[in-house]
Amino acid sequence: FSNVENRELLNPNCALHLASVSKTFTAMGILKLWEEGKLNLDDEASLYLNEFPYKGVTIKTLLNHRSGLPNYVHVMEQFGWDRREIVTNEDVLQFLITKRKSLPVGAPDRSFNYCNTNYALLALVIEKVSGLSYPQFINQTFFEPLGMTNSYVFTMADSARALPSYNYRNQREAFTYLDAVYGDKNIYSTVRDLLKWETALSYGNLFNPSSLDSA
Repeated sequence: FSNVENRELLNPNCALHLASVSKTFTAMGILKLWEEGKLNLDDEASLYLNEFPYKGVTIKTLLNHRSGLPNYVHVMEQFGWDRREIVTNEDVLQFLITKRKSLPVGAPDRSFNYCNTNYALLALVIEKVSGLSYPQFINQTFFEPLGMTNSYVFTMADSARALPSYNYRNQREAFTYLDAVYGDKNIYSTVRDLLKWETALSYGNLFNPSSLDSA
């Protein structure tokens, strides 16, 4: 069902939340900008994120989860964020800046630690470099050229059309203060659109072979 309460059936055009599979689009968006010569993977994140204070954190260490940064999903409330305030990507960045002396931060490029913060920041890098919002960039770079007509990046403006998520008991998951951040999540898509994405990566000319090898 697309809506359990109303017993509305899913159809091929029903876009579902991809959750962290959204990270694949963010990563390839960064590599597309790299191919175009608009950034280098070894660039410090501070080159694109104003006042970012963490030395040694590069675009590459954000991509491969070796930045040493803490996961905003776990630390924002712990270190004082008001749950009544919806978090944006810019909020994540500002939180890292203002709380830098108290947050648990590891040395960059020392170990792997899967972290949503990395991809929330990469979405901001995409916006800085491209001059587009992250939803606009993903739509223009991937969804439109590949004919992924049922795919979109969720923003608060999409609240009415976004299908709800349910837990294993078929209970609707409530929208929380963390659910508006994109880059690490919040792409909605369908099985058929994802097949177009997979086909483009595996058999198309969307990327140079060297970029796919790097990925």
